[in-house]
Amino acid sequence: MTAPALVLHHYDFSNYSEKVRLTLGLKGLAWHAVTIPAWAPKPDYTPLTAGYRRTPALQIGADVYCDTALICALLDERVPAPALWPVSAGERALGEALVYWAEHALFRPLALYITGLHARRFPPEFHADRARLHGKPTPAIEAVEAAAGRYWPQVLPGLERLERLLGDGRRWVLGEAVSLADFALYEAPWFLETIGGSAALPAALTATRDWVARVAAIGHGRPSALGAGEALALARAATPAPLAPGDATTPEGITPGERVSVRPLDQDAPAVGRLARCDAERITLAVDGPLTGPLHVHFPRVGYRLSRQRV
Repeated sequence: MTAPALVLHHYDFSNYSEKVRLTLGLKGLAWHAVTIPAWAPKPDYTPLTAGYRRTPALQIGADVYCDTALICALLDERVPAPALWPVSAGERALGEALVYWAEHALFRPLALYITGLHARRFPPEFHADRARLHGKPTPAIEAVEAAAGRYWPQVLPGLERLERLLGDGRRWVLGEAVSLADFALYEAPWFLETIGGSAALPAALTATRDWVARVAAIGHGRPSALGAGEALALARAATPAPLAPGDATTPEGITPGERVSVRPLDQDAPAVGRLARCDAERITLAVDGPLTGPLHVHFPRVGYRLSRQRV
């Protein structure tokens, strides 16, 4: 039996999507690319994610995996070589700490800086969507532009820290082999240059520039375009994979079968469905909609809040 296709729902300037695209490239995988809107509404995407709207998601038949932490771990399980963590357990723990720093302390102010600097390249709907995602009122375009100058002093020290890390001559962040830490740290300079052009990354960061070129050379594997309607049809034609037993009751006192919401700790963008399974690593929702049929939608446990859905 042919294995179900890998379908990545993404858009071109999504930094988190780039992390997954590089993982697919490292693994040498063929995959289908569905381009989704960069801001809400996402009418062909949220039915597959139980209402969750962050990007990207990886679809395998009638199973949909949300959040790059889970997506990359899943790809590493399915295709173990080359490994995303070709290091010792201690070095991996260090790498995971670098991933968290890269995607929070480094990337967040950098994104606010560069999108503020080029604020008028984005439509008003983009700025309204990003503000709404973080529970803030829609800002005036002048306020978005003014914020850029305030964020640059937060961005430059982070980029210089990356330069010092790479400046001892190492090829990759953790030493001799590329790892997921490289892909996460790459998100910041990649996004800076994607939005701001090649001159946006300071020329003095020579070790960083050389490393950026090495990461980019890994490529994205073998993508092929797929329409959103075709992805929905794949879901309808498939059946969710069987689930292993999970916890009988969650720490929140919720049992499988209850209607729940799952949302990122730092955003108000919930997914809603019936709790199908939960353990210390993963939350799985069961949903059934007219566009998709029955689905399992999976989230990592860390970084997400599980709540009983009140009717």
